[in-house]
Amino acid sequence: MSELKHIYLVRHGRSRANETGIREGTDSPLAVEGEKQAAFVAERFKSIPIQLVLSSHYKRAEDTGRKIAAVNNVPFELVNMAHERELPIFTHGKHRNDPMVMQAVAQFEYSWIHDANIDDGEHFKDIKQRVVELSRLLEERPEQHIVVTSHGFFTKFFVAYHILGDYLTPDLFVHSIMTSLRSANTGITYFTVDEKKKWILSAWNDHAHLGELNSGKSYKAD
Repeated sequence: MSELKHIYLVRHGRSRANETGIREGTDSPLAVEGEKQAAFVAERFKSIPIQLVLSSHYKRAEDTGRKIAAVNNVPFELVNMAHERELPIFTHGKHRNDPMVMQAVAQFEYSWIHDANIDDGEHFKDIKQRVVELSRLLEERPEQHIVVTSHGFFTKFFVAYHILGDYLTPDLFVHSIMTSLRSANTGITYFTVDEKKKWILSAWNDHAHLGELNSGKSYKAD
């Protein structure tokens, strides 16, 4: 690369799952508010010379990415590495605050910390591999300004990996990063990548296009 590459990770707009608390996996669409948020962030990118939008195949992220691409008249592509973490199948279709779901997720994260992949959900090392593969893809793409529409948890992991590298451990992520980083719907996380493939975090969760967030509801995960 002869110049800086600019990568913009955008969390999807507010989804039906965000509003209901029901874990819907891949299928949760944007809520009415999420459609508005996607429109706001798409307009914001009019002042940024983006060349391409890549997206998770989950519906809420795909719909957000397609809106950004359409408004800015740039190509849109789905990629298979940018989706949200896969939780145990038991949690699907159930409310996030269901005591049995909360227990299942806690046990799942305990298995992460102890490197015991005993559930059918996605292990730490699997998400790390997706981050590595997506990073390599972004480094190799010829476009210099790329948007990736993804998810709150995945974006946290992506940022943590590029800040900490091999120092990132399951224990550190679960007990510190996962709970301390907050992500707004359509928040923009911005990296630059130099000719030596060094990633620099320039902005985290920039949601100025949404105005004031007065309820905190946009910070719900998934």
